[in-house]
Amino acid sequence: MRVSLLRYPLFIVVILMMFAGGWAALQRAGWRLPILSPTLIGMHGPLMIGGVFGALIALERAVAISSLLRSPRHWSFLAPALAGIGGLLLVLGGAPLVAKLCLVSSSLLLVGVYSFTATKHHYWSLHTAIMCLGAVMWLVGNVFWTAGYPVYIVVHAWMAFIVLTIVGERLELSRVTRLTRRTEHLLTGAVAIYAIGVLLTLFDLAGGLRVAGVGAVLVALWLMRYDIAGKRLRHPGLTGYVAFCLFTGYIWLGISGILAVSFGAVYAGFQYDAVIHAVVGGFVFSMVFGHAPMIFPALTGRQIAYMNAFYFPLVILHASIVLREISNLNGSFEGRMWAGMINAVAILLFLGMMAYGAVRHARQQG
Repeated sequence: MRVSLLRYPLFIVVILMMFAGGWAALQRAGWRLPILSPTLIGMHGPLMIGGVFGALIALERAVAISSLLRSPRHWSFLAPALAGIGGLLLVLGGAPLVAKLCLVSSSLLLVGVYSFTATKHHYWSLHTAIMCLGAVMWLVGNVFWTAGYPVYIVVHAWMAFIVLTIVGERLELSRVTRLTRRTEHLLTGAVAIYAIGVLLTLFDLAGGLRVAGVGAVLVALWLMRYDIAGKRLRHPGLTGYVAFCLFTGYIWLGISGILAVSFGAVYAGFQYDAVIHAVVGGFVFSMVFGHAPMIFPALTGRQIAYMNAFYFPLVILHASIVLREISNLNGSFEGRMWAGMINAVAILLFLGMMAYGAVRHARQQG
């Protein structure tokens, strides 16, 4: 099988952007760190969602397509490349128009990737449609941001991109459980409520966020009830670890929905931080920790040996999010600072264990 070499530099760019975004997160939390770029602190959100996760999701899709079609230079690699360029420009110079246009182009291409491959290969299905809807949400958020809308409004469309991508991927993997038509209709309704609410936030932040919050709770309940992860929580080894990551992430998605319904419009401060990081910190990074043992090999070509120690950074991650949410609800700036630092430690430990797992697997094979 012909393997695209484009995945290696693009994956390195993703890792670099993640470190820059993490550095900015600690600065935003109040830690006095050397300034990498005068505008980096303000670009934390757009960099992490558009640069890191936008490029990562688009890269994963491009690698899968290039492998399927045996085309190592498939045009789908333009999507992660433009997201990477846009993210690097955010790191170096803030949010110039060219950086925003790169992200708009990347998200438009990702919509095209889903649409083209599904249509050409007659692969339209509910999970494909949900992931394509997620890419549309990313495109909408990028377009409105380019048009001058503030981050506190468009961030909900950006987060919907990641949430719906994950939901679509989980639905695809749950096909082995042979979901009934009624079960799929329940998910379709939950996703529709969530998506409508997210779109409403662009015009009515308070009302839209409450509708999106209801949708998020319904999606989380569906995942906890019908996703295959709930049936594998007691399995040993990697299977049980992945299931635990996913199920705890679903809980955080539900909590984010409850907070959104309770708070309504959030513009900045502790309540805003609570809503955003319940999704990004709790839900999204739980998904990253759980899917990484499968995604990293696909992107790097190196298998990862499972270790029970993988639970260690996962527990630290959730402890940091719990501390952050409690600190936000209590208005504790110091608590939120330490939560940010503990979160960074958890992610660094996780990356280190992934690297060690790759080395350990190579030694076992050698």
